[in-house]
Order: sequence, then structure tokens, then C-alpha cells
Amino acid sequence: MKKRSRIVISLIALFIMALSFAGCAKTEEDVVKTDISFVAPNGVPSTAISKMIKENIQVDKKYNINYSIENTADTLAASVMKGEPDIAIVPSNLAAQAYNKGLGYKLVGTTGFGALYLISTEGEIDIENLSGKEVYNIGNGLTPDIVFKALLKELNINDVTYSYVGGATELAPAILGGKAKYAVVPEPALTTILSKNQDIKVIGSLNDIWKEKFNSENGFPQASLIIKEDLISNNNKFVKELLKEVESSINWVNENKKDAATFSVDNGSQVDVNILEKSIENSNITFVPAEDNKEDYINYFKILEAANAKSIGEKVPDEEFFYEG
Repeated sequence: MKKRSRIVISLIALFIMALSFAGCAKTEEDVVKTDISFVAPNGVPSTAISKMIKENIQVDKKYNINYSIENTADTLAASVMKGEPDIAIVPSNLAAQAYNKGLGYKLVGTTGFGALYLISTEGEIDIENLSGKEVYNIGNGLTPDIVFKALLKELNINDVTYSYVGGATELAPAILGGKAKYAVVPEPALTTILSKNQDIKVIGSLNDIWKEKFNSENGFPQASLIIKEDLISNNNKFVKELLKEVESSINWVNENKKDAATFSVDNGSQVDVNILEKSIENSNITFVPAEDNKEDYINYFKILEAANAKSIGEKVPDEEFFYEG
């Protein structure tokens, strides 16, 4: 009887301990999460992570990623230069500016290479024959303008007249209405324009011309993923998992163009879903980790520094700019 009593007492004790631990254990919902912001500009960069935005992909129970899309380049730049977003996809020169200003960002990867195209309403023409022509572009000092001018400088073409509009939505009417005979056009605006006038000629991809003129393997890194250094140092595992999700999203977009276009429209894109689907083919949406792409970045920044040092914050960023996982 004594032996049986001891067994019963032991079982009761174990049961009480189990209840105690169960009461102390926190469920996933009980964990206090830290909100972090992930901002991407409307267009190709937000299409690249359209799956993550649509499905609200979370990669760590400690954090709650709040995705948002900025509709204009100016609002994106203003936000980043205030150090507001924890994670952002930005033009690569803006990433350099933020780093040189000491805002605590590191470059962790490329989400897209050049998706800019030189077009003509005047028939076939080579870029070398633009001398004396008027070329329309988007925003003085923005990536399309910086890249195009750097290429013309390399080609020793210095008598082109530059005309600017506020955005791609203004560029298309200028071209289709006959006002702009030559223009630098990004995707998906290029696909929109060509769908309405098939006589317009694509002189060339600025990315392909960049590869040739500057002996670059991938071309120019147009869209860069940056993350706050504090977030990296506090939880490097989170960063690695996030990069896996970004790469997975980009691969999915290239393999599922129709669904990616639908997701992008659901996320707020104003571009027709069929145009978006067709445009992905020429959008150069590709993921490359920063540590695997240093040379392209450094060469790109050196070229921009020579053309317009202000565009990168006056100097080429040092090695600490690049995240190494």
C-alpha cells in the first residue's frame, strides 16, 4: 500500500508540474512582436516582391513586417534619407547616398538590373547617332537620367538636348502624341507604349549597352535592397531568412508572370494586368546577394561619381557598405 501511495503521489506531482509549465508557456500569439517596415517603389521593384506583399510573408515570429509601396520617387527618397524604413528597395545611387550620409543602411542585394530602353518614333537609329537630337527622360538626376548621361559621356556625345517629364505616365502621352521623338523609357511603360504603336522602334536596352561599353557582366544594378545595420546586428538569422524569401519571390515572379501581374494589381499597381505580364520579360528582375555583386556596384558607382558625384553622395561607398552573410 505504501508503494502504491508513493506512486500516486508522484503522478500527482508530475501532473501539477505539467500544468505549471503549460500555464507559463507562451503561445505564438502571446509573443510581443517588433514592427518593422519594408518599403518598395511602385513599378518593377514592387513587382519583384509582389508575392511577399500579397501573401504578407513573415519570416520570424519576433517581427511583424509591414509592407508598403511608395508611388513616387520623391516620397521614397525623402523617407529613406530620413532613415525611416527598416528595409527598402531603392535606386542603387540612393542606397549609396543613404550610406554616405551615415543613415545606418547596408546593401544586402540586387533585386533588378537595368530595365530602361531607348526608343525612337523616327525609325531605326543607333545610340551613336543621337548627336544633336532631343531626348525625353524621367526626372533630372534620377536613375534613367544618370545612366543615360553616363553612356553618352562614354560615347563622347555631348550635344544632346535633354527634356524631362515628371514620370512614366507623362512620358507615354508625349511619345504617342508625337511630341517626343526619342526617349528613355522604363518598363512597364515601354510595353504600354509599344502596345499602342508598334511602329515605334526600340533602339536598345541601356543595360545591354552598359554591358558592352563598360565590360560589365550583369549591367548596372538598378534596384537595391537595403537593411538597417541595427536589424542586421540584432538578428542576422532574420536577414538571411528574409533574403531567401526575396530570392524565392523573384524566382516565382519570373516563372509565374501572369499571377505576378495579378498580384501586383491587387497590391495597388495602376498598370493593366496584361501589360504587366508582358513587361516582366524585359524587366530584368533578378536577385543577386551583395557579396556576389561588389564589382558591378563599385564600377557603377565609379562611373556615376565621374559623371555626377552628387548622385551617390559625393563618393564611392567603402567595403563596409556591403552585407556579407
